[in-house]
Amino acid sequence: MPIFDFACQDCGRKFDLMISNADKDKVTCPDCSSKNIKQLLSEFHTGKTRPSFGPSCSQGCSAAASGA
Repeated sequence: MPIFDFACQDCGRKFDLMISNADKDKVTCPDCSSKNIKQLLSEFHTGKTRPSFGPSCSQGCSAAASGA
């Protein structure tokens, strides 16, 4: 089951839930119980670590070669 990120439009609380895609419209805020919830864009995690030179460089990147 996927994990989705949400933000309450009433109290501002950000939270994530492991919930089925079909049940996303039933989410309520864990703090204020509001149904005024917005789904946020979630990062995609593969379980692998990211290179130290950042996500936009490849191993041939000049920043990687210079150690920046």
